[in-house]
Amino acid sequence: MRDYTYLNGARFTVCNLFRSLRFDIDRLDMSWVDGEKPEFTRGLRVVDNDEANTITVDGEDGDNLIYSLAYIFNKEDGADAFRAAIDEYLKVALETKEYLVTSQKKDPQGKPEVSESVLH
Repeated sequence: MRDYTYLNGARFTVCNLFRSLRFDIDRLDMSWVDGEKPEFTRGLRVVDNDEANTITVDGEDGDNLIYSLAYIFNKEDGADAFRAAIDEYLKVALETKEYLVTSQKKDPQGKPEVSESVLH
């Protein structure tokens, strides 16, 4: 796997931060030399390997994604439970665009939209 990618004609280095059963989360960093600083210079890329879908997040969404990964990591015992919880969290986060795990809501019948163990 190469360690760089191109977005809008700019080259970004890719550093894989996390790999779950379904998703890859990569950090994207760009270096620029001449000209104006591009609008997007640093962020995270979430690759859904089952759906062949890629989402790029930065700013507050990127911060919320990293916070949520750390939060879930501290709540789960064992690597397999952590990976399963991350998969459940990311399914909801990518659908709702709500990347802060503690903000993900339950449905009207009280069933969790993410793994119950993630939030409690």
